[in-house]
Amino acid sequence: MGKSDKLAIQLAFDILPIDETETRRRVEEYLEVVRIYRQIGFVRRQAALTASPEPRYHGSTNAISRTTENIAVWNTDREVELERQSMLLDLAMGRLKKAE
Repeated sequence: MGKSDKLAIQLAFDILPIDETETRRRVEEYLEVVRIYRQIGFVRRQAALTASPEPRYHGSTNAISRTTENIAVWNTDREVELERQSMLLDLAMGRLKKAE
């Protein structure tokens, strides 16, 4: 497909204008997140309180709270998401020309 064919196809669609400043801000934010992940690694959230091993006669002993569950799920999901973002960035950068 030649350059003129691509231009004709682009003109056939009503393409919305792109907000370049917002696009640039989001791309830079994405690059910064991946850069920090690659340099530092993943910083996990931690619960502020720890479970007490003492028996609790009015409740269950060593039970974890919803907060602890939520933190564990967030840690797992966030690490997977950062790893995926890093992989996608590598794929995108590999497709760019050397000059870009």
